[in-house]
Amino acid sequence: MGATYEDSSPALPAWNVIEFTFSENDTHSELVVMCAYHRFIISLSADNFSPSSILRNKYLYFLKVAENYELDGYTIDDFHDWIVEPLLPIFRELPEVGTDLTLQDFLFPKTHLYTLRAEGDNLAATPLEGEDVTEPIFGVHLSDDICGHWPLFKPREVQLCAKMKLPGPPSNTPSKVLLADGSIAFPKLIRSGDKNSLMNEISTYERIQAAGLHETLHIPRLLGLARDDHGQVFALLLSYIQCGRKTLLCASKKGTSRRLKQKWALQITNAVEQLHRAGIVWGDVKPDNVLVDHNEDAWLIDFGGGYTEGWVPRELRGSIQGDSKGLEKIIEFLSTD
Repeated sequence: MGATYEDSSPALPAWNVIEFTFSENDTHSELVVMCAYHRFIISLSADNFSPSSILRNKYLYFLKVAENYELDGYTIDDFHDWIVEPLLPIFRELPEVGTDLTLQDFLFPKTHLYTLRAEGDNLAATPLEGEDVTEPIFGVHLSDDICGHWPLFKPREVQLCAKMKLPGPPSNTPSKVLLADGSIAFPKLIRSGDKNSLMNEISTYERIQAAGLHETLHIPRLLGLARDDHGQVFALLLSYIQCGRKTLLCASKKGTSRRLKQKWALQITNAVEQLHRAGIVWGDVKPDNVLVDHNEDAWLIDFGGGYTEGWVPRELRGSIQGDSKGLEKIIEFLSTD
């Protein structure tokens, strides 16, 4: 009988991509990864792989994959996996994550700068010296006039809830937090370039609150803002929907009963009609912006504006007519087996 070997190496902690930028023209790219609440910024360029034509060609090919998102069966996720692979031994050595983390720990983690290069035909990760000069990923400055209507919570006051087992790949991005007033919330993180969307969403929640829409209406409510002393808003703190990441798009998979789909169609239609009676536009109407909770109820989310091609006509975006067209598409989507 053959010998049995046990892998005694530390378990690989969860990691996820926070941001990825690239240029196919000058071959530069940058991947920002979070692992065990450490941030890794990995810079790449085709010049780094000049010693190996195999790695250089593979990198250039992956840039084309990123440009098209999918090419010959490869996706951008394969590109990310390829970049991160040399750092996996480093990830394994990171200290275990504590249980008293706050939103501050996610927004301002310890940061490590790396680049990838060729060692023969193998990828190698090399640490870079110097300061972290990367632009902030999260945070938009808003005045007291805009924010003062809502409860404000400093990031260090927003406690991250214990890790939850959710479908899909593991993630360090917070999805459930405890506020100082005892409320449970979902932190919708605000990227630094999303000021217009943030202002639009706050304005919509103000109108939802002023309209006195019934609490049974299946839309999240704004509980407050994660904002620091300098006026930077990092997250909308929304009422928590227990859905396990399940959207209407994945809930309507083959085999879902017609009765359940009819229930969702009715709930979504009712919610849209109530919003419209109050003069409120949903906006980016699509199955990805409908959550299905643990009771199999449908919830409308994302009131930041915008539209998605194929669901709302461009010329009708941000209007009640656009919502109606998107709703027709969702009903059609739910009626198709």
